[in-house]
Amino acid sequence: MGLFDKVWHLPLNWFGLKHIPAVPIQLAGLLDTILKRNERAKEALRARHSLTNLYTIDGQTATGEQFLYGPSEKLMALSLEHPEQFAMSWPNFEGVFARYAHLIRDYAATLTDPEEATRQFWPFFAEHGTAYNLLILRQVGTADLARLQSLFAPFWPRNELARGKLFFIDMSIFTDVPSGTLDGFTRFTPATVTLLEQNPDTKALKPFAVRVSGQDDAGAQIFVKGQATPSAWLYALQAARTSLTVYGIWLGHVYHWHIVTAAMQMTMYNTFRRRHPVYQLLAPQSNYLFQFDELLLLVWNAIAPPTSVTTRCGILHLLDRFAEGRDYFADDPTTTLQTYGLVEADFTRDKPWDLYPAAQRLLQLFSYTQSYVEAFVTNTYATDQAVAEDRHLHVWMRKSGHRHGGNIRGLPVLNSRAALTRVLTSMIYRITAHGISRMMPSVHPALTFLGNAPPCLQIDAIPSPQATLTTGELLAYLPKTGTIGSMMNFGTTFAFTTPYVPFVPEVDNQPDPAADLFFPGGPDDPRNAALVAYRQALMEFINAYSPDYPTIGQWPRNIEL
Repeated sequence: MGLFDKVWHLPLNWFGLKHIPAVPIQLAGLLDTILKRNERAKEALRARHSLTNLYTIDGQTATGEQFLYGPSEKLMALSLEHPEQFAMSWPNFEGVFARYAHLIRDYAATLTDPEEATRQFWPFFAEHGTAYNLLILRQVGTADLARLQSLFAPFWPRNELARGKLFFIDMSIFTDVPSGTLDGFTRFTPATVTLLEQNPDTKALKPFAVRVSGQDDAGAQIFVKGQATPSAWLYALQAARTSLTVYGIWLGHVYHWHIVTAAMQMTMYNTFRRRHPVYQLLAPQSNYLFQFDELLLLVWNAIAPPTSVTTRCGILHLLDRFAEGRDYFADDPTTTLQTYGLVEADFTRDKPWDLYPAAQRLLQLFSYTQSYVEAFVTNTYATDQAVAEDRHLHVWMRKSGHRHGGNIRGLPVLNSRAALTRVLTSMIYRITAHGISRMMPSVHPALTFLGNAPPCLQIDAIPSPQATLTTGELLAYLPKTGTIGSMMNFGTTFAFTTPYVPFVPEVDNQPDPAADLFFPGGPDDPRNAALVAYRQALMEFINAYSPDYPTIGQWPRNIEL
């Protein structure tokens, strides 16, 4: 490999960032990515220009597009006055607003009705957290008790432990994140820890206590349902929703699916020749990601979601903090659920994991990927010894784990077919699972009604649990009109545009899973047969996941902008 063929990476360790996997640099495709991004932005304008519904805020009547995008800066600086106004982000394009208008009342109730807000809290993230990779729920174990008791002192739910199972969601990592300011407005990610109880009969999960704090745990308050005022409890649940959304954007999605994957792709390109079977397996799904991550860092505030992480240094530090002590396989959904003490029986009513649909879907995608990879490995390496004797595999692992290479911890010695299958399954799963973020149900309508999933709070003062807030005062904490526009500018770029390369190839504008095969043996190669089966499984998945928009071609082959 020549000097100019090698994929380089940012020298992050020079700046004290010792835990984050490598962030590759490949300038050759950056201009093409910029041009593609501009074309995609133009394509997304179809949805933006269809935000024609009228709203009145602060005595000013305008269309959703005018409130979210201007041209008047005054219109973009307003807090909403009614929860229902969060639906102004829903376009009339492709009938989105009309199709989902019936949901507005339920979504708005989470900002006015404490009982509805409590009931809807966990089911919302369990159902709609797939694109954000929100596998964040943990069962309280003996190792967690001392810390949680300390965090929630003097309150501790001793009686709750006797009635049902106790779970928690820990977003305390955001104590390391300062409030940001952009365009004169605060962006705040609260650090939250939420306690939830599972009803032993219905298996329903409900939050009953939320601890909210700022940077370095400043201003910490404990909100307990029934002890806090109803409006303060509504604030606490919105604070928790905000921290879960920010986690989902940067840690659930970007860290798991962008950062680790890009580092592994970098070392793959720097190790294998094009004739190597592992290269033939990985390369078709390894385009565009380097340039996407580069562009995001280069023009951060122009395209990044409007979270409190307002600088490229801020996101790198957050990712480095999250990566500390984290190994490669910790990101697999099977590992995550086991580590967090979650068992299938607790989240199953009729079908496995149907009470945690986000986990159910990610486990399905992981299983499809594992079957594909097992067929590849079995038909490429006849024995464990054949794997052990492939020196390129060992070089790849060494480069991937080296602190001046991929800087990824926990990679195994590839001395068996099982070990190789595990590494490749984890890597390909990340790329494939990322594709769900481009599907319509992943973006509209739930996540774009930002009262459900705020990317930031716009006031960083934490109220007392005994505070009484009007609905207007509560909405002032939540995203303003321009902030909603910034989030929609990011989301609609994916939901209303077509991928560069679809996962399932198309012939004459129709999906054809048997086209564009990866391996040289043609249709008779069992590895190509496994690839076709993988595509067919994904087609069935898409049709089940998105029956109203069963667009097979919307799922990308690669991680792309």
